[in-house]
Amino acid sequence: MTTDNFLVEIGTEELPPKALKSLEEAFRQGIIARLTTQKLDFSEVRSFATPRRLAILVKALQSKQPDNQVEQHGPPVSSAFDSNGNPTKSAEGFARRHGVTVADLQQVSTPKGERLAFKTLVEGKSTVDLLPTIVDQSLADLPIPKRMRWGSSTDEFVRPVHWVVMLFGNRVVTGK
Repeated sequence: MTTDNFLVEIGTEELPPKALKSLEEAFRQGIIARLTTQKLDFSEVRSFATPRRLAILVKALQSKQPDNQVEQHGPPVSSAFDSNGNPTKSAEGFARRHGVTVADLQQVSTPKGERLAFKTLVEGKSTVDLLPTIVDQSLADLPIPKRMRWGSSTDEFVRPVHWVVMLFGNRVVTGK
């Protein structure tokens, strides 16, 4: 799995000095929590704050989520086949819902007994596609008691934002 560094920097008008440390830490924790939720591994997260900037540097961030084996459980095997061994409507409906035939389904043991199941491999998403949402949600959750809007924008922040830069390796990440 390849990795690269990710940098996000937000340039603003003068941030409140008393709130600077809490904004920096909340932004850092929000990024870490969302990367972890998305199953994206990294080696280190550093945060930076000045009166006119907030920045996060994530070192050795995975370039893609890992692929994930998903198992969907269906009806119990006892009700999935009739006395002649033919599939019932519940088995056929479960197979149809997943775009396969009853023959493609497997039988698995669960705490609720033997059930039909469908296993599929879900390909992991590209980190570049996930980063804008991760940053957006982390910023939305910052502890800002009174948010400002400026100009005709509907975006809100503690102070007017002049720029946002997001780089993953040497690629520019387009925001929302």
